[in-house]
Amino acid sequence: MAFSDRPAREIRNVIAEPHWGGYRGLAHVSGPEVSIRDVDGDEYLGLDQLRAALAEANLALELLLDGYVVPGPLPTGEGTAKPIDLESTPTASEMARHLVLPGGGRDSRRDAYERAMGTHREPLDPEGEAAFIAMDLLWLDGEPLLQLPLLERRRLLESALGESDVVRRNVVVRPPVEAWYGQWKALGFVEFAVKDANSRYVPGGVSREWTIARIPKR
Repeated sequence: MAFSDRPAREIRNVIAEPHWGGYRGLAHVSGPEVSIRDVDGDEYLGLDQLRAALAEANLALELLLDGYVVPGPLPTGEGTAKPIDLESTPTASEMARHLVLPGGGRDSRRDAYERAMGTHREPLDPEGEAAFIAMDLLWLDGEPLLQLPLLERRRLLESALGESDVVRRNVVVRPPVEAWYGQWKALGFVEFAVKDANSRYVPGGVSREWTIARIPKR
Protein backbone atom coordinates (compact mmCIF):
# COMPACT_ATOMS: atom_id res chain seq x y z
CA MET A 1 0.00 0.00 0.00
CA ALA A 2 1.48 3.29 -1.12
CA PHE A 3 1.26 6.81 0.29
CA SER A 4 -1.00 9.42 -1.31
CA ASP A 5 -0.26 13.06 -2.06
CA ARG A 6 -3.11 14.18 0.20
CA PRO A 7 -2.29 17.22 2.40
CA ALA A 8 -1.29 16.12 5.89
CA ARG A 9 -3.76 18.54 7.48
CA GLU A 10 -6.63 16.46 6.04
CA ILE A 11 -5.60 13.29 7.90
CA ARG A 12 -7.66 12.67 11.02
CA ASN A 13 -6.63 10.88 14.22
CA VAL A 14 -2.99 11.41 13.33
CA ILE A 15 0.03 9.34 14.22
CA ALA A 16 3.38 10.21 12.66
CA GLU A 17 6.71 8.50 12.10
CA PRO A 18 10.03 9.43 10.46
CA HIS A 19 10.08 8.54 6.78
CA TRP A 20 13.06 6.40 5.80
CA GLY A 21 14.73 6.76 2.42
CA GLY A 22 15.29 3.06 1.95
CA TYR A 23 13.73 0.46 -0.29
CA ARG A 24 10.15 -0.54 0.49
CA GLY A 25 9.75 -4.23 1.08
CA LEU A 26 7.77 -7.04 2.68
CA ALA A 27 9.62 -9.42 5.00
CA HIS A 28 8.08 -12.84 5.60
CA VAL A 29 9.61 -14.49 8.68
CA SER A 30 8.77 -18.07 9.59
CA GLY A 31 11.24 -19.70 11.95
CA PRO A 32 14.69 -19.57 10.33
CA GLU A 33 13.18 -18.95 6.88
CA VAL A 34 13.13 -15.30 5.80
CA SER A 35 12.18 -13.81 2.45
CA ILE A 36 12.32 -10.10 1.65
CA ARG A 37 10.47 -8.91 -1.45
CA ASP A 38 10.48 -5.55 -3.22
CA VAL A 39 7.48 -3.57 -4.53
CA ASP A 40 7.33 -5.76 -7.64
CA GLY A 41 7.19 -8.96 -5.57
CA ASP A 42 10.75 -9.93 -6.50
CA GLU A 43 13.07 -11.37 -3.86
CA TYR A 44 15.94 -9.14 -2.74
CA LEU A 45 19.26 -10.81 -3.46
CA GLY A 46 21.78 -11.56 -0.75
CA LEU A 47 21.28 -9.73 2.58
CA ASP A 48 22.10 -12.93 4.47
CA GLN A 49 23.06 -11.16 7.71
CA LEU A 50 19.83 -9.16 7.66
CA ARG A 51 17.77 -12.31 7.10
CA ALA A 52 19.46 -13.96 10.07
CA ALA A 53 18.80 -10.89 12.21
CA LEU A 54 15.11 -10.85 11.26
CA ALA A 55 14.79 -14.55 12.14
CA GLU A 56 16.38 -13.88 15.53
CA ALA A 57 14.16 -10.83 16.15
CA ASN A 58 10.97 -12.81 15.48
CA LEU A 59 9.17 -13.33 18.79
CA ALA A 60 6.21 -15.14 17.22
CA LEU A 61 5.80 -18.15 14.94
CA GLU A 62 5.27 -16.31 11.66
CA LEU A 63 5.29 -12.65 10.67
CA LEU A 64 4.71 -10.60 7.55
CA LEU A 65 6.21 -7.13 7.93
CA ASP A 66 5.91 -4.02 5.79
CA GLY A 67 8.90 -1.73 6.06
CA TYR A 68 12.11 -0.42 4.53
CA VAL A 69 15.39 -2.08 3.65
CA VAL A 70 17.99 0.58 4.45
CA PRO A 71 21.50 0.42 2.96
CA GLY A 72 24.46 0.92 5.27
CA PRO A 73 24.51 1.49 9.02
CA LEU A 74 21.57 3.04 10.85
CA PRO A 75 21.82 6.48 12.47
CA THR A 76 23.17 6.35 16.01
CA GLY A 77 21.91 8.12 19.10
CA GLU A 78 18.50 8.66 20.62
CA GLY A 79 16.60 8.97 17.38
CA THR A 80 13.40 7.33 18.52
CA ALA A 81 10.55 7.93 20.89
CA LYS A 82 8.75 5.46 23.11
CA PRO A 83 6.06 3.47 21.29
CA ILE A 84 2.45 4.49 21.90
CA ASP A 85 0.99 2.70 24.93
CA LEU A 86 -1.72 1.97 23.73
CA GLU A 87 -13.13 -18.68 5.28
CA SER A 88 -9.85 -19.68 3.45
CA THR A 89 -7.11 -17.13 3.30
CA PRO A 90 -3.81 -16.99 1.39
CA THR A 91 -0.65 -17.94 3.20
CA ALA A 92 1.71 -15.26 4.44
CA SER A 93 4.22 -16.11 1.70
CA GLU A 94 1.49 -15.70 -0.95
CA MET A 95 0.52 -12.37 0.56
CA ALA A 96 4.15 -11.27 0.45
CA ARG A 97 4.24 -11.89 -3.30
CA HIS A 98 1.06 -9.99 -4.15
CA LEU A 99 0.06 -7.70 -1.32
CA VAL A 100 1.86 -4.39 -1.81
CA LEU A 101 0.61 -3.26 -5.21
CA PRO A 102 -0.87 -6.18 -7.14
CA GLY A 103 -1.81 -5.65 -10.77
CA GLY A 104 -1.27 -2.64 -13.00
CA GLY A 105 2.08 -3.65 -14.46
CA ARG A 106 5.63 -3.46 -13.15
CA ASP A 107 6.36 0.08 -14.37
CA SER A 108 3.17 1.64 -13.00
CA ARG A 109 3.67 0.01 -9.61
CA ARG A 110 7.25 1.18 -9.34
CA ASP A 111 6.36 4.68 -10.58
CA ALA A 112 3.66 5.00 -7.91
CA TYR A 113 6.15 4.13 -5.18
CA GLU A 114 8.85 6.40 -6.52
CA ARG A 115 6.42 9.33 -6.55
CA ALA A 116 5.16 8.45 -3.08
CA MET A 117 8.64 8.14 -1.57
CA GLY A 118 10.19 11.24 -3.09
CA THR A 119 13.60 10.49 -1.59
CA HIS A 120 17.10 9.83 -2.94
CA ARG A 121 18.34 6.34 -2.15
CA GLU A 122 21.76 4.80 -2.00
CA PRO A 123 22.28 1.60 -4.03
CA LEU A 124 21.51 -1.59 -2.14
CA ASP A 125 24.51 -3.94 -2.10
CA PRO A 126 23.40 -7.59 -1.72
CA GLU A 127 26.70 -8.34 0.03
CA GLY A 128 26.85 -5.11 2.04
CA GLU A 129 25.41 -3.96 5.32
CA ALA A 130 21.67 -3.38 5.48
CA ALA A 131 18.91 -2.93 8.05
CA PHE A 132 15.15 -3.44 8.12
CA ILE A 133 12.82 -0.81 9.58
CA ALA A 134 9.41 -2.37 10.30
CA MET A 135 6.48 0.04 10.06
CA ASP A 136 3.54 -2.36 9.90
CA LEU A 137 2.53 -5.93 10.76
CA LEU A 138 0.26 -7.59 8.19
CA TRP A 139 0.25 -11.23 9.30
CA LEU A 140 0.76 -12.90 12.68
CA ASP A 141 0.86 -16.63 13.34
CA GLY A 142 -1.48 -17.65 10.54
CA GLU A 143 -3.87 -14.71 10.82
CA PRO A 144 -4.06 -11.77 8.38
CA LEU A 145 -4.31 -8.42 10.18
CA LEU A 146 -5.30 -6.21 7.24
CA GLN A 147 -8.68 -5.25 8.67
CA LEU A 148 -7.36 -4.22 12.07
CA PRO A 149 -6.82 -0.49 12.70
CA LEU A 150 -3.24 0.64 12.16
CA LEU A 151 -2.66 1.42 15.82
CA GLU A 152 -3.73 -2.08 16.82
CA ARG A 153 -1.38 -3.58 14.22
CA ARG A 154 1.39 -1.42 15.66
CA ARG A 155 0.69 -2.68 19.18
CA LEU A 156 0.93 -6.25 17.96
CA LEU A 157 4.18 -5.40 16.16
CA GLU A 158 5.70 -4.20 19.45
CA SER A 159 5.15 -7.62 21.03
CA ALA A 160 5.95 -9.75 17.97
CA LEU A 161 9.25 -8.27 16.77
CA GLY A 162 12.34 -7.61 18.82
CA GLU A 163 15.03 -5.12 17.89
CA SER A 164 18.76 -5.23 17.20
CA ASP A 165 21.42 -3.14 15.51
CA VAL A 166 19.88 -3.89 12.11
CA VAL A 167 16.22 -4.59 12.92
CA ARG A 168 14.11 -1.72 14.20
CA ARG A 169 10.45 -0.93 14.70
CA ASN A 170 9.79 2.52 13.31
CA VAL A 171 8.67 4.83 16.09
CA VAL A 172 5.23 6.43 16.03
CA VAL A 173 4.29 9.61 17.88
CA ARG A 174 1.13 11.58 18.52
CA PRO A 175 0.79 15.32 17.87
CA PRO A 176 2.27 17.77 18.48
CA VAL A 177 4.65 16.31 15.90
CA GLU A 178 6.63 19.57 15.90
CA ALA A 179 8.32 18.44 19.10
CA TRP A 180 10.19 15.81 17.07
CA TYR A 181 11.33 17.94 14.12
CA GLY A 182 14.70 18.84 15.63
CA GLN A 183 15.55 15.30 16.65
CA TRP A 184 14.54 13.83 13.30
CA LYS A 185 16.45 16.47 11.34
CA ALA A 186 19.55 15.86 13.44
CA LEU A 187 19.47 12.22 12.30
CA GLY A 188 19.16 13.19 8.65
CA PHE A 189 15.43 12.80 8.08
CA VAL A 190 13.80 15.30 5.72
CA GLU A 191 10.27 13.85 5.69
CA PHE A 192 7.81 12.17 8.01
CA ALA A 193 4.80 9.95 7.40
CA VAL A 194 1.35 11.04 8.56
CA LYS A 195 -1.25 8.28 8.99
CA ASP A 196 -4.74 7.84 10.35
CA ALA A 197 -4.46 5.63 13.44
CA ASN A 198 -7.66 3.82 12.37
CA SER A 199 -6.55 3.11 8.81
CA ARG A 200 -6.78 -0.42 7.45
CA TYR A 201 -4.25 -1.95 5.12
CA VAL A 202 -5.78 -2.09 1.64
CA PRO A 203 -3.51 -3.75 -0.94
CA GLY A 204 -3.60 -2.77 -4.56
CA GLY A 205 -3.29 0.99 -4.59
CA VAL A 206 -2.65 4.25 -2.80
CA SER A 207 -4.03 4.94 0.68
CA ARG A 208 -5.84 8.24 1.13
CA GLU A 209 -5.20 7.85 4.86
CA TRP A 210 -1.41 7.84 4.51
CA THR A 211 0.69 10.74 3.25
CA ILE A 212 4.20 12.19 3.44
CA ALA A 213 5.08 15.66 4.75
CA ARG A 214 8.34 17.60 4.69
CA ILE A 215 10.03 18.51 7.95
CA PRO A 216 10.27 22.33 7.97
CA LYS A 217 13.80 23.70 7.67
CA ARG A 218 13.17 26.01 10.63
